[in-house]
Amino acid sequence: MYRLLALDIDGTLLDGRREMSDATVDAVRYAAGRGVRVTVCTGRSLPSAEEAVRHLPLNTPYVLNNGALIYDAPGRRARYLRNLPSHLAMNAVRVFRGIGFHPIVYGPLPEVQYFYYDSFDPDNHAFIDYAKQNADRVHRVDDVCAFLRQDIACITVAERNERVYSRESYIRSQLTDTGVVFEISPWDPGYHVITVMPYGVSKGDGLRRLARLLGIGLSEVMAVGDNLNDLEMLDVAGLGVAMGNGPPEIRARADHITASVDEEGVARAIERFIR
Repeated sequence: MYRLLALDIDGTLLDGRREMSDATVDAVRYAAGRGVRVTVCTGRSLPSAEEAVRHLPLNTPYVLNNGALIYDAPGRRARYLRNLPSHLAMNAVRVFRGIGFHPIVYGPLPEVQYFYYDSFDPDNHAFIDYAKQNADRVHRVDDVCAFLRQDIACITVAERNERVYSRESYIRSQLTDTGVVFEISPWDPGYHVITVMPYGVSKGDGLRRLARLLGIGLSEVMAVGDNLNDLEMLDVAGLGVAMGNGPPEIRARADHITASVDEEGVARAIERFIR
């Protein structure tokens, strides 16, 4: 019997239209009704995640910001929190600017209410779409470095795949004191999202900490995800389930491959493994 169910959001709970099916909602309700602790384990920040899962009966602290924050929503308090030190964030901005990428700076945890940018590529459709979807949170400023006088949640970049592939090894070599996650954009597979976080932070680490907090063994944890930032989460969980729409890397590492998000993959996984 699995006692903790951890679900990614984008590409797992939400489809490409940013919608959640009734079957998915019903399946999560079923799991919670069976006494399973249900949470999300996501790269999203608190405001973004809460909006996405408002219809779900989640009954356990959320794992947010790729594992940098464990947040008790009913109690409105952080149970675990790690911000990115300002000097490491400043170095990441320098590295990205040096290769022609446009960094986005996020405010500090736990709320991460706003994020900032000072320039962008007018042909970068992934960034433009993201900014439109978050119009109430995004701010254009003269220089993002002005917001790095304090520690922050993270820095991200959205770039075309071919540009990321040719620079990935260089980026990793320059940011060895941080955690760097490369994932396929959940909204446009032609783009990657690069996230710079505190060293050691990952969804896997966050899920491990949450299980310890709840007194649940990792063998009793089921996790479902679809993207490259879910790899550690699936490795940590007793049962790691990859969505059928996930890339080959994540499907190869999973214990089980369910259907795609458009074919009710989460609902099918819950139906099979939670009784």
